[in-house]
Amino acid sequence: MHWCALYTKPHKERQVGGFLESKGYEVYVPGIRVRRRGRERLELLFSCYLFARLNGSGDVSSVRFTPGLRRIVSFGGEPAIVPDEVIALTRERLARVEQSNSPIHPFKPGDRVTIKSGPLADFAGVFEQGLSTRDRARILLDCLGRWTRCEVSIDSLRKVY
Repeated sequence: MHWCALYTKPHKERQVGGFLESKGYEVYVPGIRVRRRGRERLELLFSCYLFARLNGSGDVSSVRFTPGLRRIVSFGGEPAIVPDEVIALTRERLARVEQSNSPIHPFKPGDRVTIKSGPLADFAGVFEQGLSTRDRARILLDCLGRWTRCEVSIDSLRKVY
């Protein structure tokens, strides 16, 4: 039995996972529980991907026609095997992030940052907080002698050491 990566249609990860679980397969859909607007939901780590433990070509052929599944990730016609250690490490790290309520991005409040791109490129500032688990952050920019709050994409920030 090996873990294999499965590629699904958009937003069908849970549907495919539920279907495969009902057929007796072990399934892992990596995600983190987050609270947004007072509601808790599962934020998926890999959009359109999940992992299933399959046993050889018999399982591969029976899984191939699962509703919502596009394909089994393969190389050279053979399903790509994901090592057990990778799944275990992913589970462990996501559990740690969920327990500590810490964001996935590498910044902490007070970190000095510069903006890499966009209209504020090359400005220096201080990271204040992440605004969501994904893509936005609030930083303080030293602009004309006073600190100004700005919201920018986390991807556009670089930590200054």
